[in-house]
Amino acid sequence: MAQPIKVLLVDDKEDYCKSLSGPARYKNIQIVYELDWENGFDILKKDSKIEFVILDGKGKIEADQETEKDNFVIRAMRDIDKYSKEIDRHIPYCVNTGFMERFEALEDNVKIFEKNDNQRETMFQFIINEITQSEYRSIRMQFNEAFMAFDMVIVSKDYEPLLVNIIKAYNEKDYRKVNLNIQRDLLEGIYISLNKEIPCIPIELFKDNGLPIQEHCTKFMENKNISGHRINKDVPQVIKSAFRKLKESTNGYSHLSNTDVVKIPFLANVFLIMEILEWLPEFAQTHYENYI
Repeated sequence: MAQPIKVLLVDDKEDYCKSLSGPARYKNIQIVYELDWENGFDILKKDSKIEFVILDGKGKIEADQETEKDNFVIRAMRDIDKYSKEIDRHIPYCVNTGFMERFEALEDNVKIFEKNDNQRETMFQFIINEITQSEYRSIRMQFNEAFMAFDMVIVSKDYEPLLVNIIKAYNEKDYRKVNLNIQRDLLEGIYISLNKEIPCIPIELFKDNGLPIQEHCTKFMENKNISGHRINKDVPQVIKSAFRKLKESTNGYSHLSNTDVVKIPFLANVFLIMEILEWLPEFAQTHYENYI
């Protein structure tokens, strides 16, 4: 069975939330719910696996709010749209309400479904169609294991769009040198995360501006002594070689213009990146369990 579609439902009626969760499972939709937008939005930002949001027509913006607010949907839609731009990933949503007539003015901006059995099935199908067509989901399904390092925040989520862009270039057979630069930026992001997210690479191997000294960081991951620092942890030779080859390849074509074609280096680097990202969760769980 395909991976379930994870959906956030924000509705202040807990009984309704629970009643929707059961039928959703039969459609391979996993619903998590919150009773107010303040907590719901927090969950959305923390859980990168959420792919869709269902909003109650009238709801509570804040947890301690006593009554529902008519501006609930407007506020939630604005927050989702802004957050989608920040993370460079479209997060679709819809409204599920018992008061259709109150939201006619929004019909051009958001899909609205009434709270009844017939509309429920239509809403589920709409969610399935939206997510099936999602560029992020289709890209992630190709290399899902590589995204686990971001899900576990071993590598900062700030760098996930770089991986998405690399896979897009791979799919589109776009082998321009400019995409080698993106691969280099992701390698830098991995090194930065191995200092900030888990205490692996010491700060002494970074520049004053916070960027990694790539040669020093690469030697460190190869378990070589660099300025008195060694990783002193079991790193497979294939991973050591992947870090080295990726570092050399992404820095070795600076003399070329961004439009020059570098097909073989780009393709080789794609799979070096996948090797490293797929290895990181096991490495972090073994040596840095308290940080993930």
